[in-house]
Amino acid sequence: MKKKFSLEAVIVMLLALVVFIPVYSNLFYRFNARDSYYSHGFLIPLVVGYLVFRKRKALSAIEPKSSLLGLLVFILGLGLYLISLVLKVNFTSYLSIPIVITGILLYLKGVKFTKALAFPICFLIFMLPLPKVMIVGISFKLKIFAASAAAWLGNLINIKSSLHGSTIYYPGGTLVVGDPCSGLRSLISFVALGALFTQFSKAVLWRKLSLFVSAVPIALISNFVRITFLLWFSFVYGKKAASGFVHDFSGYMVFVLGFLGLVLVSKILRCQLSTENI
Repeated sequence: MKKKFSLEAVIVMLLALVVFIPVYSNLFYRFNARDSYYSHGFLIPLVVGYLVFRKRKALSAIEPKSSLLGLLVFILGLGLYLISLVLKVNFTSYLSIPIVITGILLYLKGVKFTKALAFPICFLIFMLPLPKVMIVGISFKLKIFAASAAAWLGNLINIKSSLHGSTIYYPGGTLVVGDPCSGLRSLISFVALGALFTQFSKAVLWRKLSLFVSAVPIALISNFVRITFLLWFSFVYGKKAASGFVHDFSGYMVFVLGFLGLVLVSKILRCQLSTENI
């Protein structure tokens, strides 16, 4: 009976995946777009798969108990998806995916089983691109903020810097902080990474929440350091020397600094990291 029930769940999940085929092309485009903020999107399903696999023992011990609430959630999610397709609203069509998955799990497996998978389901949100208008607005504010912070730091290290918009003026040249350097990409990635850290940490809830929230300032500070480094490099070696390899390398530096920052904060908060299966 249990195997039959599991087979039924797999069949329903596969049918749900087929229904969402129109969404996949849009997601693929957003993931592969030039200067995409969601190039990590391809990794999210793999991470979710591992998180589910990691809970396999706990899940196998839960007795399936169907919940009619799941049918309601499923209908609401499917309705949101169909309306989004008709109105061509991509974000809500993306958002309907975890809602439909939640509904299916509730109906076939029950509340307790679905609750055990709450984090992996919610983690799918990190692969759902925000509306482009929202991306533009956030990116604009972040690049102004990043440019202001870098100009301030530049003055601290004796590089006489002034700011006009997102352009930093220094003796002998300028440094333009464009949208790709706003820090939004690293912010999205580190919030996802911060959430993931909490799942591999043994600590009380407030410590885990503090670790998760710390991902935001860590991402911003890492980007400030990067832009300040590019400002210094441009000042010392020239604007041309700071482009190409140095520019790209500094982008990787942001993620290294951010990761080390999360590890440091986890130690300060005494969140013991562990890969032990649960």
